[in-house]
Amino acid sequence: MTTSTETEKKPITVKDLLVVMIWLGIPYVIVGVFWADAHQKHREGLYGPDAFFSYLGEIVAWPLLIFSDITLR
Repeated sequence: MTTSTETEKKPITVKDLLVVMIWLGIPYVIVGVFWADAHQKHREGLYGPDAFFSYLGEIVAWPLLIFSDITLR
């Protein structure tokens, strides 16, 4: 059994940080995909790279779009 002092002495590695980032990033991306799929009306006239980057932008910016009540056109 480890005590808190043993745990405090263990250095945080880059691998540990990457694991945390992945575990936090997976739900973020999943919610972003659901948000982008549910709000696709403004992408109807877009094709090719424009549609792709608009979709990626919604995945990345979904918290902003939800909480600031921004509508894309």
